[in-house]
Amino acid sequence: MRFLLIILALFSLTAKAEIVSITLPIDDTKLKPLSLPGYGLAQSKCHLCHSVDYIMYQPPEMDLKEWTGEMYKMRNEYGAPISMDEAKVIAAYLSVAYGSEKETNKEIIALTNLAKTKKIYNPENLDVQSLLSDNDCLTCHKDAGASSLKDIRARYEGRDNAVDRLGAAIKHGALGMPKPPINRREAEAIAKHILGEDVK
Repeated sequence: MRFLLIILALFSLTAKAEIVSITLPIDDTKLKPLSLPGYGLAQSKCHLCHSVDYIMYQPPEMDLKEWTGEMYKMRNEYGAPISMDEAKVIAAYLSVAYGSEKETNKEIIALTNLAKTKKIYNPENLDVQSLLSDNDCLTCHKDAGASSLKDIRARYEGRDNAVDRLGAAIKHGALGMPKPPINRREAEAIAKHILGEDVK
């Protein structure tokens, strides 16, 4: 009897389920235009994950360090498709446009110069060698010895969901190393490289 009642209850819930469509309002919010390179990056990247007016609700006294922390969180925790350098450059723009920093601050000028020397981040075609180099991975994971890339490959190769397992281990620093400042997509790219699955 109890089983029958459960079936009837599930049927009742299913029968009431309807497809509902909603129309979201158009996001026509504009960012404050500045000559800083982070302005263009923010225009092209921020709206991929959220409405631009989310930025305008942040405390107006936020400085470069605080905006940089926010950008790292967007990148590393929420998977925003931006590099570490792009996160810094966008933070520089936001800290001037919506925070307490000035364009003439030395750190802001240094980040403006950095933007001129870096390639645009492409999350669909990541440069794994740069990821390994920028995060000092090869300082410890050398070609030979314990915890070398070959050693790690042997540990994960052939296991179910090897890329996912190794990617998670890399992202969370589970290989005896500090947690690197990378997002899930970057961790998976490194895992594919180690496992030899990125060969085209």
